[in-house]
Amino acid sequence: MAIVDTDEDGTIEAVRQNARLTGHVQNAQVMLVAAGIAAFSIVAVATAMLATML
Repeated sequence: MAIVDTDEDGTIEAVRQNARLTGHVQNAQVMLVAAGIAAFSIVAVATAMLATML
């Protein structure tokens, strides 16, 4: 549930802009976590391959 701060502007447009900005930040955080998991997976696979070669 979103917390809407009504102290700033109070207009519907300001609330919409705040919601859009919050949504974009959340999407960026999700993409950053996904990229981190992908990078960790690549390193883990490379480590496993090198371990089997040695």
